[in-house]
Amino acid sequence: MGNAPELKFRGEVFSGRGEAKGFMEIGWVQEQCRNAAGFEPYPGTLNLKVDADTFALIRRTAMSRGKRIIPPGEAQGFCEARLLPLDVNGIGSALIYPMVNDYYSDTIEVIAPVLFKKIPGIKDGTLLESSLPLPQKFSRPAAVVFDLDGTLIDSVDLYYTMLCEGCLRLGVQPPHKDLFIEFMGEGLGFWEGWTAITGNAALEGDRDKLKKRIMDVFEDIWQRRYEQEVSLFPGVRELLLQFRDKGIKIGVVTSSFYIKKMDLFRRAGLEPDELFTAVITRNDTAQKKPHPEPIYRCLEHLAVPAQQCLCVGDSPCDIAAGREAGLFTVGVLTGAGTVQSLCKEGADAVLESVAVLAELTE
Repeated sequence: MGNAPELKFRGEVFSGRGEAKGFMEIGWVQEQCRNAAGFEPYPGTLNLKVDADTFALIRRTAMSRGKRIIPPGEAQGFCEARLLPLDVNGIGSALIYPMVNDYYSDTIEVIAPVLFKKIPGIKDGTLLESSLPLPQKFSRPAAVVFDLDGTLIDSVDLYYTMLCEGCLRLGVQPPHKDLFIEFMGEGLGFWEGWTAITGNAALEGDRDKLKKRIMDVFEDIWQRRYEQEVSLFPGVRELLLQFRDKGIKIGVVTSSFYIKKMDLFRRAGLEPDELFTAVITRNDTAQKKPHPEPIYRCLEHLAVPAQQCLCVGDSPCDIAAGREAGLFTVGVLTGAGTVQSLCKEGADAVLESVAVLAELTE
């Protein structure tokens, strides 16, 4: 299958629940799989159990560089999938990976032009030899635009615990974390999300006095906890230095006000003024993400065409803004987004963390 590097592995055949047959008989699924794989897929999939390390590499490869199988707008309730060419026992096949949050941890599903279990000698328990051509790395971009919180900075869980502390001090029931993550993923600012996550009762009475009291409480929490508890994600320092050394410009687009966040990079031995060519904060544009205006403003400072730039973020609003601005979008699973929510906004690639980007970029 060419001179590309390959992952060779063995998988054990086993019977699934039979749900894939119905899925593979759907018209749009058949058409997209046929176009992506280059053959007419037999309805159903072959299930192969693989070891944990093999599965982890396959998952990472499928989510970041697999061909997209995208449900049409009218196909409610279906998730996106990613497809990778695969050779199984000498038969040209394809691996199909559903982009869901709770998929298997040891099983891959294979589509092929034949029904494997009708081939003599293949039954449950049979070990099949497979080879997966590893796709090319991302072409070296001229620039990369990063979000901050949840992408470079490990702060989302900290923000939630700070919010809960503030709510308790103010006599307000803390919101469930899922609701907090939802408003973070939409790019809402503190005051935009406050009523939504605490209820209208939280601002009854003299709004100006209440607002001052709320601001004082959260300013106290911020000053006491932020610098002591926040950190860069593992691998961020090395990634940023790698990009700098390769001559890749680095930009930041954040929906926050940026207070004290640059000190975090300095503590890691990075000088922000030298590292970041452009930094666009909440105060710099009339619109905020998911509107593309902050991305456009960043591109102006970077002096790089959108087609030569990556947009990397943890939230659906990051992906929406980058996609609308014409950038290749990379979602990371370290903040407010999930596999499904990032794919729904059209993420070209989904990574477990931003550090993985170092392995995938030329």
